[in-house]
Amino acid sequence: MKFTVKLLLCAACCGILGANTFTDDFFIIKNSAAQKREFVKRMLPLIKKANENIAIERKTIDAFFEAYKEDKNLSLIDNKTLETMQNLATKYNISSIEDARAFKHKVAPVPISLALTQAAVETGWGKSRFFKEAKNAFGQWTWSATNGLVPENREEGKTHKIRVFNSVQESVNSYMLNLNRHTAYAEFRNLRFLLDGEFDGLIATSKMANYSQRREKYVRLLREIMINDKLIRYDYL
Repeated sequence: MKFTVKLLLCAACCGILGANTFTDDFFIIKNSAAQKREFVKRMLPLIKKANENIAIERKTIDAFFEAYKEDKNLSLIDNKTLETMQNLATKYNISSIEDARAFKHKVAPVPISLALTQAAVETGWGKSRFFKEAKNAFGQWTWSATNGLVPENREEGKTHKIRVFNSVQESVNSYMLNLNRHTAYAEFRNLRFLLDGEFDGLIATSKMANYSQRREKYVRLLREIMINDKLIRYDYL
């Protein structure tokens, strides 16, 4: 008899959520302190939702390996579960569904304070035109011929654009997937796995030099904003 792993993935993992979070009333706020408070208030549930979706994926993965560890026989796993695992492996750039280590390193939440801080830096606390027009909260690029906004000060010879998203939630989901699968953030994932529950946003900043051409200056900026604006507390609420 084949063993069936209970699937825990939900449609929200792939759906577009939070489409109306940053409405016009946000962009007319003039007071900087008020805008910062409102930015955090509106970004926070989107970041939490993205992490919740990752947690659902992780439960599915853990259930699979719990069923698989005794016999290590894929023929005992039902086809639907195998298909789900293959889809997750493709999503996270994992070569084999039997690679438990890769799944544990890549499918894990991102510290809330890190996401809040990077969103604040990349959008100027929601003031950038790319945030308003492209719903891009993390400065993500694209080389698509049809999807993207050309940066005003793009260097001559460069072809990248600022990626356009359908919602800010979609941007948050894409940001977390980028940190969880791109080779540039392997050290981030390794440290997260090593420290497990002790891994917070302040520690995570040390592995964010690859996120920006400013390298270590960018890391120092993240730490400064995270501390000065007391964003680290959101990792412990």
